This record gives sequence, C-alpha cells and structure tokens, in this order.
Amino acid sequence: MTCKLRHIHFLIRNITLITLIFSYHSLNAQVFNSDQNPPSLKWSQINTENFQILYPTPFETEAQRMASVLENIISREAYSLNKKPRKISVILQNQGTTSNGFVQLGPRRSEFYTTPSQSFDYQDWLNSLAVHEMRHVVQFDKLTGKLNAPFFEKLALAVFGITLPPWFYEGDAVGTETALTHAGRGRIPEWALIMRTNTLSGKKFSYSKDFFNSYKDLTPGYYQLGFFMNTKLRRDFGTGITDSIMTRISKNPLRPYSFSNSVKKYTGLSTRQLHDSTISELGKLWYQQTEKTAPLDYPAINKRKSNTPEHYLLPAAIPGDKILALKQSKARTPAIVEIDSAGRERRVTDIGLQEVAWFSYSAGKLVWDESRFDPRFHQRSFNVINIFDMQTRRAKQLTHRTRMFAPTLSPDGKTIIAVDISYSNRISLKLMDAARGKEIRIYNSPENYMLQMPAFSPDGKTVVVVAVAKTGKALFELNLESGTFSPLFPFQLQEILRPVYAGRQILFKAHYNGIDNIYRFNPNDRQIYQLTSARFGAFNPSYDTISHKLILNTFSGRGYDIAALNYSDTSGQNISTIKNTFIDYAAPLYDQEGHSNVFDSIQHKTYPVKRYHELSNLFYFHSLVPVAEENQFFDDYNVGIEMQSDNKLNTLSFYSRYQYNNALRKSEYLTGFNYKRYFPIFSIDYINRPRLIYRRVNQAGKTVLSPVTWRENEIKAEVTFPFTLNRFNNNYSFGFKTGTSYTNRYGIENGMPSLLKTLEYPMHYQFYASRNNRRSSRDLAPRWGQNITLTYRNYPFENRVEGELFTLRSTFYFPGLASNHSFQAAFNYQHGDGNYVNTVDIPRVSGYSYLSPIGNTRNTLLLDYRLPLLYPDWEAGPLAFIKRIKGGVFADFENIGKGDAFSPRSYGAELRADMNLLRFYLPNFDVGGKVIFLNEKPRQNPIFEFMATYSF
Repeated sequence: MTCKLRHIHFLIRNITLITLIFSYHSLNAQVFNSDQNPPSLKWSQINTENFQILYPTPFETEAQRMASVLENIISREAYSLNKKPRKISVILQNQGTTSNGFVQLGPRRSEFYTTPSQSFDYQDWLNSLAVHEMRHVVQFDKLTGKLNAPFFEKLALAVFGITLPPWFYEGDAVGTETALTHAGRGRIPEWALIMRTNTLSGKKFSYSKDFFNSYKDLTPGYYQLGFFMNTKLRRDFGTGITDSIMTRISKNPLRPYSFSNSVKKYTGLSTRQLHDSTISELGKLWYQQTEKTAPLDYPAINKRKSNTPEHYLLPAAIPGDKILALKQSKARTPAIVEIDSAGRERRVTDIGLQEVAWFSYSAGKLVWDESRFDPRFHQRSFNVINIFDMQTRRAKQLTHRTRMFAPTLSPDGKTIIAVDISYSNRISLKLMDAARGKEIRIYNSPENYMLQMPAFSPDGKTVVVVAVAKTGKALFELNLESGTFSPLFPFQLQEILRPVYAGRQILFKAHYNGIDNIYRFNPNDRQIYQLTSARFGAFNPSYDTISHKLILNTFSGRGYDIAALNYSDTSGQNISTIKNTFIDYAAPLYDQEGHSNVFDSIQHKTYPVKRYHELSNLFYFHSLVPVAEENQFFDDYNVGIEMQSDNKLNTLSFYSRYQYNNALRKSEYLTGFNYKRYFPIFSIDYINRPRLIYRRVNQAGKTVLSPVTWRENEIKAEVTFPFTLNRFNNNYSFGFKTGTSYTNRYGIENGMPSLLKTLEYPMHYQFYASRNNRRSSRDLAPRWGQNITLTYRNYPFENRVEGELFTLRSTFYFPGLASNHSFQAAFNYQHGDGNYVNTVDIPRVSGYSYLSPIGNTRNTLLLDYRLPLLYPDWEAGPLAFIKRIKGGVFADFENIGKGDAFSPRSYGAELRADMNLLRFYLPNFDVGGKVIFLNEKPRQNPIFEFMATYSF
C-alpha cells in the first residue's frame, strides 16, 4: 500500500468513526430492540451480587433459576479474558416468539428472549443464551470498561463496534458457549454447512466475501466465520491470545487499525492471512473426514434454472408423482412450490415471516406457522397457524394471537398438532380441529422438556416428537388416547430434528457419524440405523407411502436440493458400528476453559424478590453524545453536546442538549422526552434559541435589508398512534399523529409590527397507511406496495395568523420487467393559503434548484425504474467491498394539469453501488452518482450529483 493510499484509508476510516459517533442515536435504535411490552405487564426483580434480573412476574420460576445460573457461570465466562465484569441488568423478555438475545450499552443491559426455538443446540435454551450473552458482557467491560454511565456508554458502544469486527466478538462467544458446555453451535455440523461445502467444492472465497456476505453466492456468515477464525487463534497461539489482543486495544482503542495491528503483533498474521490459513486447515481436515465417510451421490430431483442460490426445503410427496417444497431464494420471497416428475415447478402459495422454515401436507391441505407482530407493543409477538386448501387454492389464518409452532396435519387432514409455549415457558402439545382451529386436547410435556417438530403416525393414533433437556435430545412418542409420553431412546448429545414415521419405523436427522444424515429407529429392537451417507449432509426426511421412497434434502454450493432413494424397514447400518468422524475444531479450547460443563455444578438458591416499578425507574442517564445539526435557515451547522437517558424497559427516552449556532454565534438549549409505555406515544420538546430575519426598509430613498433578531421559547407536543401488522406475505402500517406548539418571543431588536410575540397552538394532523410485499434480499423495492400520507396544518387558536396547508404524499411500487426490477411512481399534492402559501411540503423534482420558477409548486409526479446490473463481489483493496451495482432512470413532473404539454421538468439516470467500506460490517453504504437533464429552454448542461447514504 502506498503512503498516499494509507493516508486516504486513514482519513476515510476516521470520517466513518466520527459519522458513527454523531449518528449513534439512530444506530442504537435500529441495531437493538427498543420496542415496548404491553402496559398491563407487571415486573419483578431479583438482585444478586453481579446481576439485576428483571422479569414479568409470572416468569418467576425461570427467573430464580437464571439468577443461580448467571451467578455460577460468570467467573468461568471471564476466566480467559481476565476481567471481572461490573453488575449488569438482565431482562427476561417472555412476550415474544423470537428466540434471541443481546447485550448493549446505552442503556447497559442484556435481554434474553425466553421462548425456545424449534431448532437450536441440544441443551436448555436459557442456559444456551446465558453462556453466550455473558461472554459479550465480559467483552464489553474488557474493551471499554472505563467508559461508563452517566456520560460514556454510547461512546463505549461506538468504540466497541468500530474497533472489533463482529466475526471476532461473535466468534469468541460461540467458541465460549462450545468450550464451556457439552453442546454449543460449534458442535453442530449443519451450523458450518455452507462453509464446509464451499471449501470442499473449491469455492474458496476471499476474507471480505465470507465476512460481508454476497448477493450472488452462499456465504457462511460472520458467526460461523468468527467461530473458526477465533478457534484458529486459540489453537495456534494459546489461551491468552484473545486477552492479549483486547488488552492492547483497550489501552488505545482509537489507534488506527487497532484490531488488525494487534492480531499482527501477536500472531504475525493479517486478518486476511488468518482467514486464509483457517480455511486451508479446515479444508484439509474436512477432506480427510470425507475420505473416511465414503459419501454417496444422490441426484437432485429439482431442476435449477439459474445460478441463483435457492433452497428447496422440507420435501413431501403428494398424489400425481409430485413433490411439495418450501422454496427460499435470494431472488424471491419464500413460497411453497410444487415440482412434477420432469422437474418443472409451480408456485402454490407464498409464505410469510417464519422463525424456522416449516410446513406440513396431508389430505390435500397445507399448514404452516408464521410470526405476527403485536400492532403496537412489538416486544410481544405471536406465532399463528395458517391452512391452505390445495383444491380451492384458498389460504386462511386458523389461529390468532397464539404461541404455537411446527403444526402438523393428521393423515386424514382433520386435526393438527402443534407445540404450544406459554408465557411462563410451560411446554405442551396442542391438538386442534383443522377446520376451525378449535382446541381438542392439551398434552403437557413430561418434565417440561422443550418439544420440537411433532409428526403423526400413519394411523393417527400416536405422535413422535423431539424432546430437549439439559442433557441433550431424545425422541418421545405420545399416545393420543391415553395422553402418555414414552421415551424411545435416552437423551444424547445429538442435534436430532424432523422425526417422521415410515410405517412403524421412525426416520430423523442426526450426526452420529460426524455429518448430518438420515437415521432410522426400529421400535422392535430399539436400535438406530444410518440410512444415508451424504457428502455435505442429508436433512428433512419424509416418507412416500405410495412409492415407498425416502425423500430428503441434500446440500450443494447452490443450496438445499431434493433427493429420493429406495427405503425398506431393514436398510441401514447400525450406529454401534459407525465411527464418529466429526471435526471437533474447538477441542483445544475445552482444556483451556477447564474441560467441564459449566452447568454441571450450579448451586441453586432462592433469592429475595421485589416489585420493579416502572415509574420509579424512568430515568437512566447513560451518555453524552456530540451533535452536529444542520441549520434549517443558514448554510451552516449547530454543534453541541446532548445528555441522554433511556430507561431499561424502553418506555421513556429523555434528552437535554446545549448547542452553539455557528451562523448566529449564539447558544441554544433543548430538552425533551418520548413516553412510550401506553398505546399512544407522547412527545414533548422544548427549545430556547436565537432567530434572525431580514425586513425591507426604506432608507434615504433606497430599499435595504435590515436585520431583526430575537430569542424564543418554543414548546412542541405530539401524540402518535402507530400500528404495524403483518399477514402472510405483506406488511402493513397505519397510524395517526397530531401535535401543536407554543412560541414566545422576547429580546426583540429592530422589530416590526407584523412580528408576533406569541404564536399560540398551530395544529398539525397526519394520517398514514401502507401495504407492501415482503422483499427478498435482491429486491430493490417491494414487488407491490402502496403508501399514502395525508397531512393537514392550520391555526385554529390564533386570530392574528391564518392559513392552512393540506398535503398528500404517495408512493406506489410495481414489478419491473425482470426479476428484482422495480417501477416506482410517487404522486404528491399540496394546497396552501395564508401563512402557508409559499410553503413547499412535498418532494421536489430532481435538480429543482437549477430550474426556473414556474409559480408555486402544487404537485409532483416522480417516476423511477430501478434494476440490479451486476453482483461483482469486487474487493477494492482494504477500501471497499462492492456487492451490487444497480442502475435506474427517472422522469420528474411538476404541476401536472397546468400548461399544454405533459412533459417532465427533469429526467436522467443514476448508477449506484452497495458496498462495505474499510472492512466495517456496518453501516452498509449506498454510493453512486446521478445525471440530471433539465427540460427547459435555454437547455442547460447536465447536472451531476454524488450520492452517499448509509443504513444499519
């Protein structure tokens, strides 16, 4: 790298750092969940030496258990980083159906989403969350422990996110969860499936492509990449390498290239070299593993028409020699498709948002589960069951506001059984009528084991289901008549999924030989047999009762495929004769971390419980944040600093700011809050600021501009009623907001009669509504979408000022001529009079500042056609990784209906690229240029605009 290029790299990196710090209020709102729970929820707390545990009162049993767990594991979590973390709040969120967790600063807390998933590693879900998230707590304090509340938490969060790549801290946490337990994602072959397949298939992608992902190819993701790269560090350089790297960074976190320099200092490797050596070593190990397993090839039934990565999941045979599958693609949103014997496919029905891919077919019907938002309180969500009739081709939502997962149809299609999870994490199977969703019977899980993926027997009298305990997974069989659960084999450390009946035999996915394959359990001899020997893995078995074939998923570099093979009740190899060839890459970490399961020695105790009152915990001051605000009247910025408070339940956000108005060289003071506990959101803002206008006066027969200055107090208040919904393949939002303000002006110098000293309660009202299709990863916009906003402003309480303004903004999306193309039409209209007669409150045409005025703007019509051009995955050294190049053309119209010709005022084209800069995973940058032609006489030269936006 030349000296000049190093300087440019350093400059851009620091500009990015400054941008992130100045905009971290928006980053925090988008990266972490800032939603609310229903106001009726009552909260309690447990305080221990190291934790404050907040939880909904009905969740007390699990909260007490987690208090003991967290207290017992935190010292083991901190051992290899040599850092005891400070006390932190852990919030147990039980209202949602998403299985997740995070740690954040500003405010400092960790949140556990307590509903277990239908697919996770083979241990207790909350234990799995605890061992992963507590490692992040230690990481935060190790790197930024001196930057604390009440002033520096967001600075610490920004430094953490900017200094450490996500693959490093997430990979370290996955390595820790694997090393400290007998489970963990590092022990699951399917978790590394894409990375292993790419490596063995000769697709050795660059560090940047594996890290930043791709629109063109399947890449592993930074969790998987980070697990292997971190493990490589600790395998080769010992226990203390992670501690050494983070200690060096913490001493000077703003040192340019601090992370990569630290890795280089202690290992002699750049991050790119570390990636390449990791992949090289894994390739050799995985190749040796393949040689030992003697894999077979299973021809794909599905016929791929392009190189676009696509998954054909959960294949199931239906009459007519056809197969149903859930198709996921980078180019289209998920749908159930029908594939005939010639490989031709037909889209049957779209699928909405799912936590885990799932559907079930029987007797001409399909059922599947989908996530649903609570319209207002988004910490609460639901998992509902939908049903589709193949004959009438009509879909119906069968349940509402439920928490049911993995619904499965009985052989006659008349009943459905699904996993039900209560708000206190009580697990059961619920049997219901398939016509109306009416509950028939509930079967409580034995020992409250987590249950996954039930399936009916051919006669509909029994159900097989996966059970998850602290000691692993097992299969249980439920007798529907007696209601008794019987274990089929003991709990074991296997990722067992998707059990189905084949007669009285049971097929399922596991990894006894070290690679995911399909296995058969024989209830007569109580033995397990391996049926497949796939190169990369075999998954999602189903049994065709007509052809007596086993239908399953295999995997390739383009995604999950469908295969079929002959099946008999005597086929397969007994697992007692099979050698486990799993590449336990993290094995050296077990000794480094004590080589024992951290959950084996938990000492449980009962802690005192207190009520947690939201009103007495409204404020948590955590950060001073620099502010650079564009001055709306002058070509300059207001620069200042803001004190922020956000309480831990996300119900009150408060700020207080001082800023200096560079244009007027005077101080400004602002404060305000958002209160979000109840259905409406209340916002109040106060500002004290200087003002300046110029008036025309006659001096000695000449008209001159004379300055008028004053200060003013302004109080703004607004009430918002937001709604967000989702249903099948569509997202909906609508809402209403209204607000007013009061302004008092004082210290007026060189005043004029028309300048009011008070402006009392101007009103504004806004209604918005939208309906948009879900987008695939390649879509530039929704395929279909309708978005409308109506706004009305007036002065109902002010006799000295009159005027009103009505505006309509609308945007409509339509499919383009090819996949992922988008046509967008935005029509905007306004009508104002009185004090609003010159106000423009709608989007303008491109290049409007270069156009000659044609009177007041009444309406605009903005037409855009956008399309992806290339997916280059091109690396411009360390400066940028360009994932997609896209283009577009546009034509903008103004004041349609006025004049003789319907012609655009401006038109042109744009060329943009989606990229990651300087090896930052976030933000994502959209950079490009736009050429604008003005349609007026005399014709002017084209206008070139540079565009750069970022998103998180």
